[in-house]
Amino acid sequence: MQEPTLGDIAHQLSEIQQEIQSLEKRFDGLETEVKRWDERFFQLSRDNLNTARTIIITAGAAVILSPVLQAFAPAIQSIVSRLSGTGIGS
Repeated sequence: MQEPTLGDIAHQLSEIQQEIQSLEKRFDGLETEVKRWDERFFQLSRDNLNTARTIIITAGAAVILSPVLQAFAPAIQSIVSRLSGTGIGS
């Protein structure tokens, strides 16, 4: 078997350097994709938080306002009946 020459070693080093550059490019692409997925995940988390807040506020308002609406229901029904002229409930 023949000993490698300096030219052979230089060629191998050049090939290794090209492989490293290729891997770095692939890694950069992967890193960019991971950042995009992270941003998507955080945006989804923010959207879910906003939806949860809306549901909680709506449910709370319904619970708080329900007795008030029930108390005013006969008065509202009477007013609507008088305005429509049906006389139902009077």
